[in-house]
Amino acid sequence: MLSVPKAVVITGGTKGIGRAIAVKLAQEGYRLLLNYAHDGSAAQETLQQCRQSTEQVHLFRADIAHKQEVEELMRAACHHFGTLDVLVNNAAEVRDAPFLYLTEEDWDHVVETNMKGAFLCAQSAARIMMKQESGGLILNIGAPTGILGRKNGANTCASKAGMMVLTNCIALELGPKVRANTIIPGLTYTEETAQRYQLNDPAIRQQKASLIPLQRIGEPEDIANAVSLLLTDKASFINGQKIVVRDPRLKNGGLCLDSTATQSTDEGALLWLLY
Repeated sequence: MLSVPKAVVITGGTKGIGRAIAVKLAQEGYRLLLNYAHDGSAAQETLQQCRQSTEQVHLFRADIAHKQEVEELMRAACHHFGTLDVLVNNAAEVRDAPFLYLTEEDWDHVVETNMKGAFLCAQSAARIMMKQESGGLILNIGAPTGILGRKNGANTCASKAGMMVLTNCIALELGPKVRANTIIPGLTYTEETAQRYQLNDPAIRQQKASLIPLQRIGEPEDIANAVSLLLTDKASFINGQKIVVRDPRLKNGGLCLDSTATQSTDEGALLWLLY
């Protein structure tokens, strides 16, 4: 348990990777404000899971594409905890369509949530953090497709690419008070990826896993472990980095991005830092 628990806001914090992060940090004694937009039942389920470890967990419904709601979210964190130490920008929308048939509405909806929402949350949180003696940390949850792209997902890929560059801008402008990093999950089993890649089919899941040197698909808990590590003082000199949580190779049609990586292990976590 932490002697002085940090206060953490997690957007999209009640499903999939966000839920795993919330449960992990609750187990470690962090004070949490979990944002969600629509699914109240999933939010309540996550809240109950987290409160098995600590009572210092609260929910806040907000559409992060709207500035006023974002500012209310950050004020709520300060109201509950008196401080805001960490923002995890995890909320994301996916609306896939072939490029020639992608509508303006689909583009706007995804980009406004994934990229504009990340910007609004980071800016609002950073304004609070900059006034604190302790500063703060912003973690953006990116995606390999923000580097490589993929079919039928131009809006999602572009939004994730923008979010990852936003991380660098924050790190360059707001240090030393505020640090910012991107975590890039590899193929991770969630409700959304299971549907897109048919991962509930054992044969397809095994075929996908066979392309990964560790011979398994990532779990949300793998990403949560990386977040946990980055919240510790042991990661205090990591800033403005893209941290890929997966096997050493980021493969897409034979393309690998591990030739310029440096490997660092700590507390059982394997992180590849791309410069």
